[in-house]
Amino acid sequence: MLHRLSLRVLTLVVLWMGLGVLKLDDMTESGFFLQGAVFSFLILAGALFEIFFCYQGDPYLLPVVQTILAIGLVFLARINPAQAADQFIWANLGLIIYYAVFFILRDYRKLGEYQYLWGMLALLMLLLTLIFGTTINGATSWFRFAGMGFQPEELVKVALLLFLASYLSDNKELLRFGTIQVGKFSLPDAKTMGPFVFIGVFVLGLLGAQKSLGTALVFFLLMVFILYVATERLLYLVVSVPLVMVTGVAGYFLFDHVRVRVATWINPWVDASGGAYQISQSIFAISGGRLLGTGLGNGIGAYQIPNADTDFIFSVIAEEIGFIGAMAVISLFIIVVMRCFCVSTRAVDRFGQILAAGIGILIGVEALIILAGVTKMLPLTGLPLPWMSYGGSSMVGHFLLLGILAGISHSSAFSVSQIPIGKQADAL
Repeated sequence: MLHRLSLRVLTLVVLWMGLGVLKLDDMTESGFFLQGAVFSFLILAGALFEIFFCYQGDPYLLPVVQTILAIGLVFLARINPAQAADQFIWANLGLIIYYAVFFILRDYRKLGEYQYLWGMLALLMLLLTLIFGTTINGATSWFRFAGMGFQPEELVKVALLLFLASYLSDNKELLRFGTIQVGKFSLPDAKTMGPFVFIGVFVLGLLGAQKSLGTALVFFLLMVFILYVATERLLYLVVSVPLVMVTGVAGYFLFDHVRVRVATWINPWVDASGGAYQISQSIFAISGGRLLGTGLGNGIGAYQIPNADTDFIFSVIAEEIGFIGAMAVISLFIIVVMRCFCVSTRAVDRFGQILAAGIGILIGVEALIILAGVTKMLPLTGLPLPWMSYGGSSMVGHFLLLGILAGISHSSAFSVSQIPIGKQADAL
């Protein structure tokens, strides 16, 4: 019990120290302390909820995510107080969703019974977004109503993961060993591979039509890596390489903003005050942070970098708390991904194993692409950093996945303990 509470207390220390420093520098309003108190109450109440209901799942996953969330809230309060106020509400709602999913979803295995429903739901959400959605920053990936925006593709991630986990759970052996011989290779037949290819092609095609290319890249890598993890067959990774190259080249010639992003990635200094202003300011901010940073509230990236509260929040973090702080944030994401794979290895059913691994792959791919983009290792993609960047849609989607993951972890702990010790290895 003390262990669970102590991790949450450490998270709250991060939050209140950050808000306290901003208040001392007169860079935040007193209203944040009320919102911080509500957020703190939900964190501590959640820990007591876990103790009361004897939660036996992974003890580190949620506290680490809450720490990432707390860091994000502090920096949003520093960058854009108005959006930070909204983000506190989304963070509180996300915690409630997490516990609601965990409490209501008593048996996550039932989600695997609706395999094709999840796949069609993902396609339907993307199709409706393409037809009725609003275009923002060149991508038609938003619904707007009552002055608020929502990105359905964040819920598509959940539906697509459930489809992939269920489909791969049912067809793992056929995909791994193949059913027809083509030269030296044993490949799955069209009937086996058809649903995977159908959903994959249409999902990526609809995202391409929406010009939401960053999300399309995340989904493509998710499908490739989860297929490899489920089948352990290197051939799928090898085949994906030319597909990435062909689609990348096609995107370059089809979309103007892709050509601009590639050009600014190759040499941002040619147009540092124009099209490459965002990435050049990000590089200035990160390099200015050096080892220990300029100090919370003392950087210029928060004012200079466009979209510092969404795509480029990591650049502001690296500037103000330095290389050490940036590495701490990256380490937190690595821990989250590693805990997802720990949950995957401990799950006692195939659907749970693949779903938990898929959630880890999704979070890892998202974080990697975003961090590589703001540090100029890859072209920019315009994606938010999970739990850290401003955005209610992303918050809701990722807490939904985290709640499902908690259910897998909790159920696996009981399932393993009920299996005789000598047979636990076979079950895993």
